[in-house]
Amino acid sequence: MSRGDRCAALVPQAEGATVPYYASASELNSYWQSVFPNKAMPSAILDHLSAPSGNEKKVKESEHYWSVYLDQLTKGDAKIFHNWAHRIASEKLLYPESVFTAGSKINLYIDRAAALHSAWHRHDTADSIPMSTKNFTEIVMTFVPVSLAMAHDMWSTLRSCEHPREVAGEQKACTMSVESMHGFAASTLGTNDLRAISTSLDVPEDGINSPSNRYKVAAVRAVTAKAAANTITCHSMSFPVALFYCHAVNPTRMYEVTLQRDREDNDVPVLKTPPVVRAIAVCHVNTSGFDPTLKYWVKLGRKPGQASVCHFLTRGDILWVPASAA
Repeated sequence: MSRGDRCAALVPQAEGATVPYYASASELNSYWQSVFPNKAMPSAILDHLSAPSGNEKKVKESEHYWSVYLDQLTKGDAKIFHNWAHRIASEKLLYPESVFTAGSKINLYIDRAAALHSAWHRHDTADSIPMSTKNFTEIVMTFVPVSLAMAHDMWSTLRSCEHPREVAGEQKACTMSVESMHGFAASTLGTNDLRAISTSLDVPEDGINSPSNRYKVAAVRAVTAKAAANTITCHSMSFPVALFYCHAVNPTRMYEVTLQRDREDNDVPVLKTPPVVRAIAVCHVNTSGFDPTLKYWVKLGRKPGQASVCHFLTRGDILWVPASAA
C-alpha cells in the first residue's frame, strides 16, 4: 500500500463497517469560508489536500503486517525512538536579524517540509486519537501497514508533542485538524480575527541547503504593522496524516524576504537551487529563555536575551497573525 493509500485509510467503527476519517476539500473550504470569509487558504493547508484518497481497509487485514515490525521495534535499541530533534536543532538554520537588509549575503538554509501531502483529519475523529507515546502501538495500528522509518518518525513526533516547553514562556500544542489549529491560534492570541500565512511556492518542498552558493537579500518587507507582535507558528510534522506542531515564543517580528542567487560566485558550481526565493522569516525578540549552550550565541558574541533569533519558514509551515497586526 502506498503512502497516499495509507493517508486515505479508514477508521473501523464496527465489524464489517468503516467510515472515512480524512477531511474532503469541500468540508475544509466550507469551514474556512465560515471563519475567514473571502480569504484564501494558505498553500501549506492546500498542499495536504493533494494526497490521493478513496481506498478502504480493515484493521484485521493489516495486523500481521504490523506485528512483524512491532517485534523488531520492541527488541531493538529503544534509543532510536528517543533521539527526537528540536525544530531548530540544526544551528545553521538560525540567523541574526541584522542579515535581513537589502544587499546582505547569506548561505541560505531552509528546512524541508515534513509530510507535506499527508491527508487532513476530520475534526471529530482527530480528537478521538490518544496522542501519546503510551498509546504508540494503538496509534500505529490505526495506520497500518507502517514502515519502520515511518514508525520512527511517528514516535519522534509524539515525543515532540509530549516534551515539556523547550523555551521559557512557550505555549504549544499538536493539532491534527484545521479546526483544532485555528482554535489553538485563536485561544492563544486572544482573537478570532486572524490571518494565516504560508511561505511562497518557490520555496522547494525539500528546502534549500546552499553551503556553496550564496544568496543576496534583494528586498525585505515587514509582515506586521507593529514593531513586534504575538504570533503562532505551526510546523508540519512527519506523520501518516496531517499533524502540526504549533507554538508561540513571543513577541516576534516577521519579514517577507526576497533573495537572489549571488551571481558574483562565478567560480563556484551552481547547485540545483532556485535563482529567486521569496520566504517568510520569523524573528523571536525575547530570547532570554533560549538555550545558552547554542553555538549561535558564540558566533554572535552574545548571550540569550541580548539578540533576536530568526529562522525561515518551510514550505509546510503556517504563520498565524492577528488581523490587527498584519
